Amino acid sequence: RDREYPAHSIEDAIIAAVRAQAEGAKGLVCAPIVSTTVEKIVDIPVATCPVGLCRKPFLKAIESLTYKIPE
Repeated sequence: RDREYPAHSIEDAIIAAVRAQAEGAKGLVCAPIVSTTVEKIVDIPVATCPVGLCRKPFLKAIESLTYKIPE
């Protein structure tokens, strides 16, 4: 199941990542600018997607994330 955690700043993105992990997320898709910081904070896989969020890059990020999530 997909869930959205909107963020309007880098701080919001970090807080949203921690909240997502606490709520049981198996992985995260986030903007490249925060991905390295988020990866250091959470213990779940992180994939990046360009900020433009056109459909193909977002779907590609989700697909790459599925390979990172242990079964």
